[in-house]
Amino acid sequence: VIPASSRNYATKVEDYLHKSTLPTYHFQQCLPRLLPIPKLEDTMSRYIQSLKALEGNPKLDAFAIYDTERDVNQFLKIDGPFIHETLVKENERNSHTSYITGPWFDMYLKSRLPLPLNYNPFLTYKRDPNELMNDQVTRATNIVISAMRFKKTLESEVLSPEVFYMKETAKSPLIQNLVKFLPNQLMLRYLPMVMTQAYPLDMSQFKNLFSSTRLPAIGKDTLQTYPSSKHILVIRNGYFYKVTTINKDGSIVNPEQLKSCLQRIKEDSRPPHDQSVGYLTTTDRDTWADTRSQLVKSGNLSSMLDVDSAIFCLVLEDSVDVDTPEGSVSTFLHGDGASRWYDKSFTILVAGNGDAALNFEHAWGDGVAVMRFFNEVFFDSTTKPSILHDTTLPSEDLSECFQQLHFSVDDKMKHLIRKAKSDYEKATGSLKVAAGKYEKLNKNYLKLKKVSPDGILQLAIQVGHHKLCGHPAATYESCSTSAFKHGRTETIRSCTLEAQEAARAIAQGYDAEYRSKVNDLIRKSCNRHNELTRNAAMGAGFDRHLFGLRHTAENILGWETPSIFHDLSYGTMNHIILSTSTLSSPAVDIGGFAPVTPDGFGVGYGVKDDMIGCNITSYDVRDVHGLVDAIVTSFDDIYNVLDG
Repeated sequence: VIPASSRNYATKVEDYLHKSTLPTYHFQQCLPRLLPIPKLEDTMSRYIQSLKALEGNPKLDAFAIYDTERDVNQFLKIDGPFIHETLVKENERNSHTSYITGPWFDMYLKSRLPLPLNYNPFLTYKRDPNELMNDQVTRATNIVISAMRFKKTLESEVLSPEVFYMKETAKSPLIQNLVKFLPNQLMLRYLPMVMTQAYPLDMSQFKNLFSSTRLPAIGKDTLQTYPSSKHILVIRNGYFYKVTTINKDGSIVNPEQLKSCLQRIKEDSRPPHDQSVGYLTTTDRDTWADTRSQLVKSGNLSSMLDVDSAIFCLVLEDSVDVDTPEGSVSTFLHGDGASRWYDKSFTILVAGNGDAALNFEHAWGDGVAVMRFFNEVFFDSTTKPSILHDTTLPSEDLSECFQQLHFSVDDKMKHLIRKAKSDYEKATGSLKVAAGKYEKLNKNYLKLKKVSPDGILQLAIQVGHHKLCGHPAATYESCSTSAFKHGRTETIRSCTLEAQEAARAIAQGYDAEYRSKVNDLIRKSCNRHNELTRNAAMGAGFDRHLFGLRHTAENILGWETPSIFHDLSYGTMNHIILSTSTLSSPAVDIGGFAPVTPDGFGVGYGVKDDMIGCNITSYDVRDVHGLVDAIVTSFDDIYNVLDG
């Protein structure tokens, strides 16, 4: 047998997506170090203002808000200033990172909830424009090769830095070459970018993208990376395979070799594995930590190490019923649990019809790193495919290229797997999905009308909930703070006084003054949302500061939890009914996530060139179809007002 690395193949893979003028981490050491800690008075004022927008919620009336205002004033006079000052000093002592980074990682890693449904979201790729390339194995091969190219480009530090360009000026060779040779000192290489309205973003999370996993442990999990890994984990029908994607010399494997391996895996005719260890990653983290320890002691250390150290996970799904929102959520958000390993940093899933998606673990990172990878891989795999659908595959021995991983499972472990499977089926079986779209509103139309697309979508969600339930609800929209070193996210509280006034007016219906009155209210709501978004991106929200204050009181000072954090208002504010996130990208078809509370909604939405839409989940205690219908009619209401 000729070694795979020595064979002559028709295709030689290019190692890099591109070679940037600027090194990948060129701006990392000159980013603004400190995520700003707002003034205590400003945070409390923002908190109360947001709380007032929730008045009318069944759990929150004017008397409860008055009581909270009184408690907040006491906090500002007595305990608050000392806790805040302690937080500031602690932040100054940790000059290598921001005040929120450590506690935020701990928040994820200490959670004992199962990862699926509670944390892992999904994004689906648009189909390859060349329909012939959507053959399952061909699509999977091209995506994996493009992912390897991204990995090589990143690790060689020739991936272009992550920068938010508001204008094209900073992309000019003059600016790029200028900042390339400027030193880190005094932010000299950072300032010319900002002066041309280009904002370098934190890239620290990119180092956890590949060969990374979350390891369960009692009380608190850990994150582990394996830099020397050369294989991916492939799962199909509950069977696990180790597949080489990087040769010993560091080059990417030939696409024909990879496709041959994936084809052999697909041709495995065995029935689905009913004792797959994948089910175990769907359990709560303490249960999984204990079970994992038993697996290792039972002689599975080698196979577990191959799973943990894999560059990422690839799942080949037999399902072709993924062209509906229900099908996408069922396949890509959770699946049956047998063909998943939720601890991996991310999993690429390719369905039987060639539809593909990405499902990722959330503790290690947020949307900036994931979306950069997602977008680059889509455009590379569809515009520069490494292999064609009709490429002739060599007939060869592939034993050195891939191997099945085997797990020793005794009767006790089989019982645990069966229980995990049963619990998972029960949890996922109660998840409901609905989606809606509206074609009269789109990105260009909304910009023409000079209103924020995101502000309009968030307003429509508020209007829809008001129509369905008749009252406001605690709303969460994530905003990246990656303009700061080690920045993660801040919350945009989209349920504002302005949005609620507009929602009530829209829900009341038409009268003689309706259009001009509501037009003004819509614009006020969007302007307020824009203000909150800018504040959040600059670290001037209130949620992370409150989180830091509570952490400081409990963990740094060793105090009992201050009363403002366990009153009715704070509990209502943080019992998120509308968890929302935008999914706008030219590479994204649809995406979603489960609600964060049992009686909540998971609202994924997007604004595209030809339409706007939403994909919403809930558990069976809520009317998800009713909410979608109410939001779509709200789109129509808003359009009729804006269109005049």
